[in-house]
Amino acid sequence: MTTPQLPSTILVVEDDPLIREITEDTLRSAGYRVVSAQDGQEALEALPRVRPDLILSDVRMPRCDGFELLRRVRRDHDHRTTPFIIMSAKAESSDQRMGMSLGADDYVLKPYLPVDLLKTIEVRMARVALVNDRLSHQQRFLTRVLPHELRTPLSGIIGYADLMVLLGESGDTLTAKELVDYGQNIGRSGQRLLGVAKNFALWAWLESAKNEPTPDGVAKLRKTQITTEVLRRWCEDSVAQYGRADDLEIACQVATVMVPEEGLERVIANLVENALKFSLPGERVLVKIVESAQTCEIQVTDYGRGMSEEDLAKFGVMRQFNREKYEQQGLGMGLALAQNFARLGGGDFTLVRNVPGPGMTAGLKLVRGAG
Repeated sequence: MTTPQLPSTILVVEDDPLIREITEDTLRSAGYRVVSAQDGQEALEALPRVRPDLILSDVRMPRCDGFELLRRVRRDHDHRTTPFIIMSAKAESSDQRMGMSLGADDYVLKPYLPVDLLKTIEVRMARVALVNDRLSHQQRFLTRVLPHELRTPLSGIIGYADLMVLLGESGDTLTAKELVDYGQNIGRSGQRLLGVAKNFALWAWLESAKNEPTPDGVAKLRKTQITTEVLRRWCEDSVAQYGRADDLEIACQVATVMVPEEGLERVIANLVENALKFSLPGERVLVKIVESAQTCEIQVTDYGRGMSEEDLAKFGVMRQFNREKYEQQGLGMGLALAQNFARLGGGDFTLVRNVPGPGMTAGLKLVRGAG
């Protein structure tokens, strides 16, 4: 049984009784819960009790005006991210500039049309819901997925270290073969940890770069030349981890692309690792480049079990598919990292089933560079 969602609470701060009443009626008719205050001081006193989802405040008020209210709300740890919309008369354009400089999320001109007010509030509430969902998703990753992925290889390293200590304390020695086995297993666990660290670092960098304001929404790009030798070097750790160097086939001419400053090597390694993970030893993994006039697409194709249409529709960061059935390891970040990387650079990422035949093809489409 699902718990019914409570209506969002809006704190209306307005000293004019008529405007306050009209605003209350408009918001309640739209389904919001409304709490009112006559000035900023009354609003501050009500904050701990009301905990509003959004604050809608006039500017010119006695005791504590809208600007001072905004300053104090933004200094309050519990309410510093609460959406704050100022209401100002058309003649007071300086109020709008001041409010925005102090951290207001939006403003509404008085007198306003109810439809305009509701639309402004709807946009701000939707933005908050999106941010909260993103934060919740990241928190789940940090508290559930990441500890598991760190624990598995760490357990292997600690386990072999304990065995070596026990053998040393008992006076026993390891054979040459046992030394090789122990070293290889510790090395594989270390490589897994390194992969987790690299993926997490790239994810954090992409999130940071995505939030930096740019005129066209595209990150700072650098020119990178891709050759068969470069691709093979980027893939060597992945194929070595699975012992499948003979399964990798690279077919490309020299290509030049414009990409974000960090991450291309890791993105390609992830795509190849996914292809190896979802296919069997002896099955080919093909990496090739397809160029057009404006773009350069790096395609990674495997001929393994593939993915369902349902899974294709919902791939995202830190998501794994059918883990309970196949118990594949990894953060499940590879596909989403590729998507975020491509879009940050003005390109795109696709994941499609091979037709005809089994397997999948991941396509990293990038902006082609001159030369």
